[in-house]
Amino acid sequence: MSEVKKELKKVKEYVLELLEKDERCRNSDKWLTYKVMRKFTNIYIPFEDFEKMPSFESIRRTRAMIQNKEGLFLPTDKDVIKKRKINQEEWREFFSPKNEQ
Repeated sequence: MSEVKKELKKVKEYVLELLEKDERCRNSDKWLTYKVMRKFTNIYIPFEDFEKMPSFESIRRTRAMIQNKEGLFLPTDKDVIKKRKINQEEWREFFSPKNEQ
């Protein structure tokens, strides 16, 4: 199993656990993201500050839009270019309706 798939599986397992045990996670993507970040890092940011930040997905999607649709500021590292293409395929496969994890 690739590292990307292992990471996605680990995140999915933890998100399932949080959704089961913490009702607030069911109702707030910010709170869910905050709890996941606390689990996987040693970084502490008070939730009041974290809540002010744009979502990681918004940041990633904006970067992707600028690079992929507008063709601006493309990555220069060949490994990054290759990894993004591979990751994109693995993400699609992992989240495919045909793939029941």
